[in-house]
Amino acid sequence: MAENKNTDIIEGQIINQQPKNTKKLLASALVDIIMLALGVCLLIWADKVVKGISFVIGGIFILYATYNFIAFYRSEKKASEIAKLITGIAMVIAGVFLISQTDFIKELISFVVGIFIIIESMFRLQDALKLRSINKGLAKLPLILSCISLVCGVLCVLGKILIPDIFLQILGVMLIAFSFADISGLLVTRKNI
Repeated sequence: MAENKNTDIIEGQIINQQPKNTKKLLASALVDIIMLALGVCLLIWADKVVKGISFVIGGIFILYATYNFIAFYRSEKKASEIAKLITGIAMVIAGVFLISQTDFIKELISFVVGIFIIIESMFRLQDALKLRSINKGLAKLPLILSCISLVCGVLCVLGKILIPDIFLQILGVMLIAFSFADISGLLVTRKNI
């Protein structure tokens, strides 16, 4: 009887949080679809995608710097707005650097993506462990899928060291594997909860 009360409480908590959980689920699914698309693009056009990412980020930095310069020159109290000028100069330098040195993003992308995948995988692992506390039998697949995602993240972080020549294509494969594992894990966990 006490077990049913805990289940009701857990179900009540889940039911009360359904709109919030639906938004989280949609946001996670959107991120997974973006990661899947990035993975496919890296697999097919690795160098072009990395150059494009570098140009876009560099352009965003330069646009932000331009905004800061305009805000600085339009302000009446220029002495108090000096931080905008300094930030603008730093952003211009970073933007020009990223546009001119596209290989920098190539070196950095696997690490950043790997860290992101590891964090997402840890969240999926927590969800799978919560599901395991409710029903051990239903938690096997989400646990396996979250572990696969975690391994993909670790390989992304270490991949540039292990396989330097064709790593961008392998990163694309890992992003595809992560996306499928994460989407499957989300669906299984959501369905079972």
